[in-house]
Amino acid sequence: MTLRRAFVFLALCSIPVSGQERPAPTRTEISPGIYVFSTPRYGDVGLDGNAIAVTSRDGVLVFDSNGTPAASAAVLAQVRTLTDRPVRYVVNSHWHWDHWYGTETYLRAFPDLRIVAHEKTRELMIGPALEFNRPGVERDLPAYVANLEKRAETNPDLKALVVDDRFFLDQKRGVHLAFPNLTFTDRLTVHLGERYIEVLNYGRGVTPGDAFVYLPNEKVLLLGDLIVNPVTFALACYPSEWVQVLERIDRLDADVIVTGHGAPLHDKALLHATLDVFRTLLRDGKAAKARGLTADQAKDEIYPTLHDAMIRITHDDARLNADFKLQLVDWYLHRVYDELDGPLSDAIAPIPRS
Repeated sequence: MTLRRAFVFLALCSIPVSGQERPAPTRTEISPGIYVFSTPRYGDVGLDGNAIAVTSRDGVLVFDSNGTPAASAAVLAQVRTLTDRPVRYVVNSHWHWDHWYGTETYLRAFPDLRIVAHEKTRELMIGPALEFNRPGVERDLPAYVANLEKRAETNPDLKALVVDDRFFLDQKRGVHLAFPNLTFTDRLTVHLGERYIEVLNYGRGVTPGDAFVYLPNEKVLLLGDLIVNPVTFALACYPSEWVQVLERIDRLDADVIVTGHGAPLHDKALLHATLDVFRTLLRDGKAAKARGLTADQAKDEIYPTLHDAMIRITHDDARLNADFKLQLVDWYLHRVYDELDGPLSDAIAPIPRS
C-alpha cells in the first residue's frame, strides 16, 4: 500500500488538543430546522464527513459526529445558537473515522445521550476499525508530518500546512472514543417532538452496517457515504449488494439528499449516474474476469467506456476525474473481483495494490 493511498483513505475515513483556531463549519439549512455542517479540510491529510442536526421541540438528533473532537465541538457550538434543546441522539452512519471520532463532544455535554449505529458497525468500531487505523496514527501520519516539518525549515510556504497537518494528527491521537450504546438491525424509529425519523439499513453497501436516516414528512435523506458528492468512495465495498441498496433508496420520496461529503443534492442525478457506473463495472468486470483479465487489466479496458458517465459526475474536472478513476472505478472493480471469488465477509478489506 503506498503512502498516498493510505492518506486517501485516512482522509475519508471538544477542546482542540493543540489550541489551533480553525474556521467555523459552514452551515446550510436544507429544510426548516434541519442543518448540514461542513468542516474545512485539515491541510493535505484529512477531512471530515458532513454532520447534520435535526432539531425539534423536544431535542436534537445529530447524524454523524465529524472526525475530530474539535470539529464536533464547533458544530455543537453552532447548534446551541439554534436551539436550547439537548442533543438526545447521535447516529453514526458507519465505521470510517471521519464520521464518528467526534462523538465524545456530545456524550460529555449530554451524559444521557443515545449513540446509535448498526450492530455490525459497532462490532467494527470497537476493534477492527481501530486496528485498521492504527498504522496511520502511529506510523504513517507521524512520519509524513515529520518530513513536512523538515521541509518547512527551508520552505516557509509550507508552515501553514504543517500547522494544519499537525493539528489533525494531534486530534486523532487525543480522541476519547465514544462507542454506540443503542444498536439496530434493519430499522429504528425515533419520535422526537414533532419529528418522525427512520434510521434504516438496507443491507451491505460501502460497509457491512451502513445506517441512513429518512424523514418522510420532510422528504429528506441523510445517506452517509452510501453516496458522496461528487465522487463516491468505493473502498472495501459490497458491489452487488450496494447496487440493491441504492435501488431501494432510489424508490424513497426525497426532495433533499445529504451525502457523506459535499453539498446537499436536490435531485437524484448523482445517485443515478453512480448507479450506472456500478452496474457497468459489475457487468463488464464479470465478463473480463471470465476472459482471464486481472482487475487492473479490466480497469484499463473498462475505464474509457465510462467517459460519459464520468463527465456526468465530475463535469470533466481534472482532479475529480483522477478521483473517479481511483476511488470509484479502481476500488469498486477490485471488490467485484473479490466478490466473484467467493462470498465477501464483514472484515475490513485492505486497500488494493495496483
